[in-house]
Amino acid sequence: MERSLLIEMTRDKYVERCKQRAFDHLDRGDLKNAVASFVGNMNARPDCELLHYLATLGASLLTADVLEGAY
Repeated sequence: MERSLLIEMTRDKYVERCKQRAFDHLDRGDLKNAVASFVGNMNARPDCELLHYLATLGASLLTADVLEGAY
């Protein structure tokens, strides 16, 4: 995402956009990219960065197939 767009958009609007992109992936049944999209987009903006352990938890659950068939 272009850096100027990250700065000009309010934090709340940016978070909503990140969530919507993740939900778009989920609507297509693509859980792995939903998680990757949300984590990557949130971490692209300093005031929205996820805590490290949350991003790690999401990645760990996906690799362990704990979420297999959950969506």
